[in-house]
Amino acid sequence: MPIHDSAAVASDLSRPATPAAFAEAAMLSLRPVFGASRAVLSDRQRGRPGEMHFVNWPSWCQAHYCAEVRARDPIRSWLDREASENGVTRLSELLPATRRAALPRETLLADSGAGFVLIMALREQNRIVGALSLVRDAGHGDFDERDRGLALALLPLLEMAYHGVIARGAATVPLFAGNDPLHALTPRERQVAALAAAGHPNKSIARMLDASPWTIKNHMRAVLDKTGTRNRTELSALIGSQRETARPG
Repeated sequence: MPIHDSAAVASDLSRPATPAAFAEAAMLSLRPVFGASRAVLSDRQRGRPGEMHFVNWPSWCQAHYCAEVRARDPIRSWLDREASENGVTRLSELLPATRRAALPRETLLADSGAGFVLIMALREQNRIVGALSLVRDAGHGDFDERDRGLALALLPLLEMAYHGVIARGAATVPLFAGNDPLHALTPRERQVAALAAAGHPNKSIARMLDASPWTIKNHMRAVLDKTGTRNRTELSALIGSQRETARPG
């Protein structure tokens, strides 16, 4: 599925950095990447179970979830255990096979038209302080291993935005601020940078982003030029150091 560069994405990333705005910006940026129609942010900075922010859901869903579903939600249990080593999972993986047939009823998906969930845990050091769940409509099929790999590659950039602004309580700073060494990159270049830093070669990135290897090569050249790095190793180190710097001390 192609990723579309657009002025709307860039504009949305400049909204005030409240948790709700972060969720909306992440949804707008990631929607064309994963084919997701809605999202949920669990903001757990102040501890469990955290505040919930629903994006593109019917108005009744959040209240019903908090009153009727949250206590038995397998996603919440997964986050509470902090058991994930890589930070990405699917809702279908969190349920025993005997319960998967009842997945829509038990997770409040059916009545809202949603069907499948990909969860990305956002960490501060070794503690989960947030989680972004991307949701597909029931007719679009579950997330697959390609989606998981792409989510893992993009997770550091999401964490940089989350820790660098929201966790510091800076309510008027853009999600990707000007002191971010990646601030000059376009949305597509950011995605290419994240995948390259995660170790994916150009051909793999081209397949993931539904682009030609030549296009990805040009994007990589622009990424290295704009970030002042000479190769993928330096780029990976830059993204890793920015991720650590963005975390609150």
